Amino acid sequence: MENKKEANNEVYEFSLKDIFNVLKKGLWKMLLAALVLGLIAFTYFNYFVPKTYTAKVKLYVETSASAKENVYNALSDYNYAAALVNTYIEMLSTNNFYEKLSNNLDEKYTALELSKIVKFSNESEDDVQTEVFTAVVSGNSPTEAKVIADSVADTAPGVISSLKNDDTELKIVDNATVPTIPSSPRVLRNAVLAAAAGFVLMLIYVFIRELLDNKIKYSAELTQINDIPVLSAVPDFGSERFILTNGSETDAAESEV
Repeated sequence: MENKKEANNEVYEFSLKDIFNVLKKGLWKMLLAALVLGLIAFTYFNYFVPKTYTAKVKLYVETSASAKENVYNALSDYNYAAALVNTYIEMLSTNNFYEKLSNNLDEKYTALELSKIVKFSNESEDDVQTEVFTAVVSGNSPTEAKVIADSVADTAPGVISSLKNDDTELKIVDNATVPTIPSSPRVLRNAVLAAAAGFVLMLIYVFIRELLDNKIKYSAELTQINDIPVLSAVPDFGSERFILTNGSETDAAESEV
């Protein structure tokens, strides 16, 4: 596959060999751009962006046999679990719950602040709806996230029992643990993405610069464009390059002759 490049109001072929030469010549620039942007991103996200730690508590909704039997008459197992869990998540995603949670934390956080860092999710890893859902807590430190998650586990069952009177109980399936690594920012991933972006941007720049460059680089180009034979050529001795055609001296790149 060949591209076309304009020079002196004429067109000549931009071959795959030329593309390879451009890549070879600009490779160090691409690698340098990738390294610089990668280091900048790593430094920024590692030292300047506040880290967030996540602790999780898994809760289980347990109902009496009679309550389950009544619901099963109208719903399948899957729909029953989905409806039940979604109902409890809505009950816990209220200002009433966050105010009680704030009181249990000695009002160190307001209800509004807690509503932003405590979220509930009913999505399991295998996308199968069950009667288990998760409270996800974000904190500025591992200890903070663990303390808030433990308070969620202590507060949620009492809130549910006060709102429901149909023999329903909320139990803890898995208590929170102290997170060992931050959940965000993802420093390594961001650094790799920045490095890849730097490489691609420099690649685009190198090709655009080559496409806009209308200087003659080979004697064959001069022959093709102007239909003038090359009588002789002077090798590249430095920054000045010349090709001699018909006894006249023309600025150009080194000839292969």
